[in-house]
Amino acid sequence: MCNETVIGQTFSKQLAAEYGAVIGNYSIWSNLTIFWGAGTNLHRTPYNARNHEYYSEDAVLTAGLASSYIATGKEYGVIIAPKHFAFNDTEINRSGIATFMTEQTARENGLRAVQSVVEDAGTLGMMTTYNRIGITAGNAHYGLLMNILRGEWGFSGLMSEDFIQDANYSVLKEAVHCGVTMTCNTGDSTMEAISAKWDYWTTENVSQDAQLMQDLKNVMTWQNYAIANSNAMDGLNETSTIESVNTWYDNALLAAQIVFAVLTLACVLMYVRNMKKES
Repeated sequence: MCNETVIGQTFSKQLAAEYGAVIGNYSIWSNLTIFWGAGTNLHRTPYNARNHEYYSEDAVLTAGLASSYIATGKEYGVIIAPKHFAFNDTEINRSGIATFMTEQTARENGLRAVQSVVEDAGTLGMMTTYNRIGITAGNAHYGLLMNILRGEWGFSGLMSEDFIQDANYSVLKEAVHCGVTMTCNTGDSTMEAISAKWDYWTTENVSQDAQLMQDLKNVMTWQNYAIANSNAMDGLNETSTIESVNTWYDNALLAAQIVFAVLTLACVLMYVRNMKKES
């Protein structure tokens, strides 16, 4: 599998689409619904260690190839989520770096590279960025994530933070308010694990915050909409039921486990019995 820079050097939307077909088929074969890429950041500096994941330094070329790739993958039901939105220009200190630019520069470059994958390809996934945008954390920038991405461009899919955000830089409440549907901080989805990172995030506190409750309703709507329109729902409809089915080798493995457990217990009992006789 070639990287995106190689695809970018071909200037071929057809090859980008064929790559999307490969990922789409792989998604169905591996039962993997979400694919975190395409990389839609630009080669703004040759010292960015992730440049091999991005197409080029040109926003229009990036937009065209990424759109073809994502649109074709979507035909197979895979959610190909562009990253990192937006302005991830370096891998050095990217949790704390602040990227400054004018709005014109942003819209003509970094944002233009992403806009097409939303408006033309209809991507149902997005990954936010580690870096700050100006002085605002990338996953908590309302103007970028809500006003532009969801408002102007009409994005209605799931959106994850980058993996793994340091809780010192990741403001969970603000991220939810800005339309982020998935967090990558705990490795565990329990309330206890989340409360350990952010002490204000408890069932009692959240249930008493009307704005946060509405924000959570919004993000879960977007999350479920994306999943409902992906191959995660293949073979399912309103009459579907979930049944637990074991293959023959599952049953054989279970039987072997039971037999070995019984033999182990018998050996323990015989050992204890012999020990008592000797004493």
